[in-house]
Amino acid sequence: MKITARTLSGQICDVYVEEHVYKKITPVKEDILDLPWIAPGLIDIQVNGFAGIDFNQPLASDDAWHHVAKQLYAHGCTGFLATLITNRPDAYRRLLSDLTGRINLDPRNCLGFHLEGPWLNPDPGYRGAHRAEWMPRPDLRQLDEWRGLAGALLKLITLAPEVDLDASLRVIRASTENKIAVFLGHSVAMGETVSKAIEAGAVGWTHLGNAVPSTVPKFENVIFHTLAQSGLYASLIPDGLHMPPHAFRVLARALNDAEPSRLLLTTDAMAAAAADGKGTYTLGDVEVKLGEDSSARLPGSGRLAGSTLTPFRGVFLAERMAGIFLEDAWAAFSTRPAALLGLKHGLAEGNSADFCLISPEKEPCLLATYHRGKCVYEAL
Repeated sequence: MKITARTLSGQICDVYVEEHVYKKITPVKEDILDLPWIAPGLIDIQVNGFAGIDFNQPLASDDAWHHVAKQLYAHGCTGFLATLITNRPDAYRRLLSDLTGRINLDPRNCLGFHLEGPWLNPDPGYRGAHRAEWMPRPDLRQLDEWRGLAGALLKLITLAPEVDLDASLRVIRASTENKIAVFLGHSVAMGETVSKAIEAGAVGWTHLGNAVPSTVPKFENVIFHTLAQSGLYASLIPDGLHMPPHAFRVLARALNDAEPSRLLLTTDAMAAAAADGKGTYTLGDVEVKLGEDSSARLPGSGRLAGSTLTPFRGVFLAERMAGIFLEDAWAAFSTRPAALLGLKHGLAEGNSADFCLISPEKEPCLLATYHRGKCVYEAL
């Protein structure tokens, strides 16, 4: 198969795909009008649910699994981490076991798991939509149990190291040795605590700027302390709701302008994303209501509980809010998270042919998604 398209940097290329990989990529010298853009498939490292399906509740059927994978393809996502939030130990075991079985039988575009909890800070200002009563201290035995259930599918853990620093450092080291990335998040970790976590192997911060109290000291806060760490990635949610556009612009630019760039983008999507409806959804045992602004919030408190953002829309919102090049925003939502997970991803010979074809209009639309060289979504 040969596709002629323009990369996000403007280079026209003939892209040859054979046996699931890019066989050859050849630059084209002449200018050709009306070509689609070609870009690596989007990689979302935090998907709690999608298209009406909640990963934090048992899936009703194989059809539910196929549906959510198909809908993520339809939004340009060729790889995602199914994300489990804080839950009861027995519920964690059931969910991990069930989803691991489904992924092993039919992985589709699922790369594995992100466990966002239960090792988080239970303080009301930091826990977000997570239940404080289900938050134990980090425990190597618990990590071993999860690894026994999920194996190599366990890719990313978010924790708050200050809850028990010594135990957290042991967990971070063991995770790193087993090729599990560790992010900090839902946390008040600063200064020496963050430095020790990085020294032990922590590599990022989950949705920086969120799960932070509304009022914090103007300099001594997790946002400044995270930005001050030169080697720490940070994910942001570009929905315009988790943080106002001006704040997103400041954080995204600070992270993107680092050398190398530390900016990651994610949806933090929950079941209402791409569900074409309003009303009440779930995030595990938590009831979530949709607002008129499409926000997903806990009734009563109004706390955000995931988002209704879709990956393809998110990358263009990030570009506009941050005022950065589309190529940079796309990398933060594709090749950079893939590299963090140890994956070779991008338009390079020998890599898996996972890509999007995009109509280069004023309001770009997704024309097609290819996964391992096969068209898995095509716009009508």
